[in-house]
Amino acid sequence: MRICSSCALLSIVPAAVGLAQWVGDGSLRAEQLSGVGSDLGDRNSSIHGQISSENVIVAALTVELSSPSRPGAIKASVEGGSFEFRGLAPGQYQLQLSGAAGQIVYEESVLITGGYQNLTIRIPANSNGTKSNGATVSIRQLQHKVPSQAQKEFAKGQTASNKKDHALALDHFQKATQIDPEYSEAFNSTGVSEMALGHFKQASDEFQKAVDLVPDYGAALANLSIALCRIEQYHEAAEVARRALKLDPALLKIRYVLGLSLASAGGNRAEALDNLERAATEVPTARLLAAKILVETDRRGEAAKELEDYLHSPASDDANRQKIEAWLEQLRK
Repeated sequence: MRICSSCALLSIVPAAVGLAQWVGDGSLRAEQLSGVGSDLGDRNSSIHGQISSENVIVAALTVELSSPSRPGAIKASVEGGSFEFRGLAPGQYQLQLSGAAGQIVYEESVLITGGYQNLTIRIPANSNGTKSNGATVSIRQLQHKVPSQAQKEFAKGQTASNKKDHALALDHFQKATQIDPEYSEAFNSTGVSEMALGHFKQASDEFQKAVDLVPDYGAALANLSIALCRIEQYHEAAEVARRALKLDPALLKIRYVLGLSLASAGGNRAEALDNLERAATEVPTARLLAAKILVETDRRGEAAKELEDYLHSPASDDANRQKIEAWLEQLRK
């Protein structure tokens, strides 16, 4: 899948680890993470919201999200001042708060960008059921208004990225961050473009800026873990991957990054193996690294099973198939 600049997410693929070295001297080195796209860009969103008001009974409110491009609307009740939505597709939505009698107390156009996000709504003291100013803002920080010029540059960057013109996309995303230094999505998209151009250190710096602005920005954390792995900062990559997985445990490719980082840095083998085995349903190459760890811990039978499962997977690497088969035959002796 292509890089999804609109969601500011990064492409990822299993590392092309030194397979021949595994079969021979047993050494392990992550030589590269190549550029096959991830599905992170289109992952559905998990939204946690908090509402506060001086004159509205928050507990009696209902939150409704609707979109012109999607039929129907979804609703959530406010409990203890909080609400939650899961499985939302990224896009622009109209958020509406209504009271127990059905009266509208607040409306806002919001942009849902994917992953795990927080939403804080402060209902104005003079709210009387009329619409808000209608500005479109990021759901991560409803009170932060992105300047229109920054939004225009961001949109131009998205268009260029969709056309695979990553240098032009980078220029527009950088202009967006210059106009609005708190535009976390633009920093993340800048990192995506830097990564596509092979500038891994620069990409990690941009993702870090996005995380500094929004510490629970799941997409940026996932991207940062990948970038750190690419520049072989494995200890840091593992820590950031854990943070991303805490927000979204279903990111199997990030579990692969965590397992690879731990294995490359001599970290906890049990944790590495657990994450690799969980990642294998989506990242078949994880089975090869899992087999390497199992051999090192004298579990040759289990290692052979990992290789067999890999060879039977649709994504098995034909270029290295003979080497893997030879490795498997060696384990069976």
